[in-house]
Amino acid sequence: MWSARSHDDDNPHSFINPEKELNAGLWSLFAGATILLAVRVWIKVTRRHGLWWDDYILVVSWMILTINNSLISVEYATGYVADKWDDRMHILINVTSCGTLIGQALTKTAFGVTLLKLTKGSSWMRYILWFCIVTMNGYMIAKVFLQWAKVCGKASYQNWYRLNFCIDWKFRDDFKEGGNIYNIIMDFVFALFPWILTWNLTMRKSEKIGLCATMSLGMMVAIVAAARTDWKQDNNVKDEGYFLRNAMSNIWYSSEVAGTIMVQCIPVLRPLVRDLTTSLTSERINTTNKTRHEGFSQWTGSAALTNTNYSVGCWSEADAAEKGHSGKKGHVSMEMDDIPEEELGLDPQNKKTAWKKRGSVVDIN
Repeated sequence: MWSARSHDDDNPHSFINPEKELNAGLWSLFAGATILLAVRVWIKVTRRHGLWWDDYILVVSWMILTINNSLISVEYATGYVADKWDDRMHILINVTSCGTLIGQALTKTAFGVTLLKLTKGSSWMRYILWFCIVTMNGYMIAKVFLQWAKVCGKASYQNWYRLNFCIDWKFRDDFKEGGNIYNIIMDFVFALFPWILTWNLTMRKSEKIGLCATMSLGMMVAIVAAARTDWKQDNNVKDEGYFLRNAMSNIWYSSEVAGTIMVQCIPVLRPLVRDLTTSLTSERINTTNKTRHEGFSQWTGSAALTNTNYSVGCWSEADAAEKGHSGKKGHVSMEMDDIPEEELGLDPQNKKTAWKKRGSVVDIN
């Protein structure tokens, strides 16, 4: 869809309105994060593990993501694609920018808290984790304040809703990008801890690698964030596709928050996957045993049987050889002739039945 708004009075052109693409991206990521977080909470509650600090932080992060996505959708639905923004739009943009910053820091903090729980026996690891958590959140708080600061020499940044101090434009941009890079570094640092913690545990190597890989999925978020940072720096020209690129940037920022929630929920799904695997395996075994059981002949007393080849259970090949038969281990193939019970002198009330096999009598209980 094209919005017929003029960017420049001397060189008028239209902007691309990416509202549909934006909503598809934002809410698809949100749906994935919501489902996995709900399953994580359900597993912990139903298995009586209870919720811990990392769970509560993730829930708060999810609430911030919900509010932030809603406000971004409102922005694009109520005049974001325009050459000039009013104060309402500027305030909405600042609020959602701060929401993204807080969401990024909190989701990473949740993983840091999880690692703190796993490193109770290692003081040096805990020092590193606490340093990362404190500095990362400190950087986030500073960026939130600077988001509302005035910009020296920029008339459009001297509004009434901004804080009463100004900062240099280049410093503002460099500080924001520095925060993005620091978040990427934190993702990689946190992703290394699971490998350090689990490598010396008594586990099969395949299980170690699988566990570490799932707990280190934050590296994928870091790679996405790095690609977004580089892409945004090279594509900030205010042309027809300016707002389309802004929308893609909004989706990338949201993916960092939603993705960090999702990658922290995946390792918790292991008990559920294990239970499902055990249940399916047990069902297959029961089905196989039932099929094998039904394959054996079920014998009952009868006065006469039609000449047929039957498979009769036998303990071993030696037993089969002793009886003068051949066949696979555990089974003997015999041809049965029908002989009335009266000719053998058996009581008709007796539940045991006898058959003659090629001139000999075989008693089967």
